[in-house]
Amino acid sequence: MKKILYGIKVSAITVLVMVVVMGVYTSVFNRAIETRVKSGEEGERVVLVQKRLKELGIYDGKCDGIYDVDTADAVRRFQEYNGIYADGVCGNETLQAMGLNIYTYSDFEVDVMASLIEAEAKGTDLQTMTAVGAVVMNRVNNNGFPDTVLQVVYSGGSFDSIVDGSINDVKPSELAYRAAEDALMGYDPTDGALYILHGGSQGRIVTFQSGDIYFCR
Repeated sequence: MKKILYGIKVSAITVLVMVVVMGVYTSVFNRAIETRVKSGEEGERVVLVQKRLKELGIYDGKCDGIYDVDTADAVRRFQEYNGIYADGVCGNETLQAMGLNIYTYSDFEVDVMASLIEAEAKGTDLQTMTAVGAVVMNRVNNNGFPDTVLQVVYSGGSFDSIVDGSINDVKPSELAYRAAEDALMGYDPTDGALYILHGGSQGRIVTFQSGDIYFCR
């Protein structure tokens, strides 16, 4: 009887541990998937939504980065047309239907992108952090570089934080995740930069600069 009770106790503890571990995994690795673009939000990701809606002829307001009533109404019309629950919130299904591709990337890719951003631009603002992610995406879309996020990030010598291993010592902030999501959705404040250089441009064409971080072609 004691053995049976002991077995039940061990099984219960095992289940509890698994639940806790899965909860931690979900909160850490699915953080990006829980993000929504919604009413009251402001920023470049809203501009991307507004521009896409305007291209589709659904929205005729300003692309000002403010998720106002007109933007939400346009999102609802888009959702109704595409058979999506019309709540006026851009979740993963809506963003995928719009072709804003953050949700086509795995949680792990978002985590790696956020880690690189944190390592390369810690202590800067959202635009600078997004610029780091934009360089990764510009390389993915350039024939001279690998064609996946992971290959670009980990290709030898591409980024200082890969060379010195500092990417392994950072914990991405919420701002880094936000920047990763913006970059994956297609926002590029660098105008096509392919290189991140610290302390100088090394003779390359500078397209964006933040402090001593140079984004170059």
